[in-house]
Amino acid sequence: MDTDSWLKEYGVCKELTQEIVQLIQDRNVNHPDGGPEASRMTAAARRKLGTLGTTLDSLYRWLDSDDANSLSEQERFRRRDLLHVLKNRREQIQESLKRQQQHSDRESLMAGGSSGRGGGGPARETEVTAQLDSRGMLQLQEQVMQQQDRELEQMEKTVTSTKHIAVTIGEELDLHTRLLGDLEEDVDVTHSRLRAATKRVRHIIKHSSNWKGGLFIFGLIVVLTLLMLVAFKVIRIFG
Repeated sequence: MDTDSWLKEYGVCKELTQEIVQLIQDRNVNHPDGGPEASRMTAAARRKLGTLGTTLDSLYRWLDSDDANSLSEQERFRRRDLLHVLKNRREQIQESLKRQQQHSDRESLMAGGSSGRGGGGPARETEVTAQLDSRGMLQLQEQVMQQQDRELEQMEKTVTSTKHIAVTIGEELDLHTRLLGDLEEDVDVTHSRLRAATKRVRHIIKHSSNWKGGLFIFGLIVVLTLLMLVAFKVIRIFG
């Protein structure tokens, strides 16, 4: 590289810097909400910044080499100042892209934390999250997810316990249903026996001259049958 080539390369770096600035401005104007095209333009700007950094380093090395001995000390300082301007401009662009990326990552983290766990919309910045960087946001999100997991485990235990209670209640209901069915059968049998006994008593009364004694016997049978039925019910209920 000679003096003229150095100036040409410097001109290329200057134009490349302007292209990068214009690319970022177009991205911000045409794609303020991000998206695939905005990501593509950001990636292109990063590639151009890498090329710019490599070329600036090459120009710096030439000024420090023996090939630049033909330049006066004042000219070397002037050219070095020109490179410093482009280098500072490049660092400013890099810092701006870094802040924008951190902001995008922050929004993605907050959106993921609200939607990934059943959130009701985009997350809002709070006093706690405003003081955190991306790493802090990740840690906070992990803590929130761990707390949600613990709550889900506790809820699962509660649901399991409730299920066991419901099963026990169902078994008790089945048992009482069977007991009621058995009681109904016993009542039907007792009622049949009572009808048969009633017929026999009527027959005895009809063919007996002592109808008052027969009627008394019939009353006793009815009373005894009712007592047996009541006693049977009490035993079934409390036994």
